[in-house]
Amino acid sequence: MAAKQNTALRRVWGAPVLLGVLTCFGLLAALLGVGVWHWLAWTALAAPVAAGVWFWMWPRR
Repeated sequence: MAAKQNTALRRVWGAPVLLGVLTCFGLLAALLGVGVWHWLAWTALAAPVAAGVWFWMWPRR
């Protein structure tokens, strides 16, 4: 029973948590990093935008 509940929890909250972690990483990398960290920050901050555009352009039916 606990495994089924854990799977449902991960299925519902997995993507939002991942996007939140990527956003936090991107913001910290942009503020504290120099050089390659700025490119990592751009990539991390572009992921939520890309996900939003993806689901806006091709919504589930």
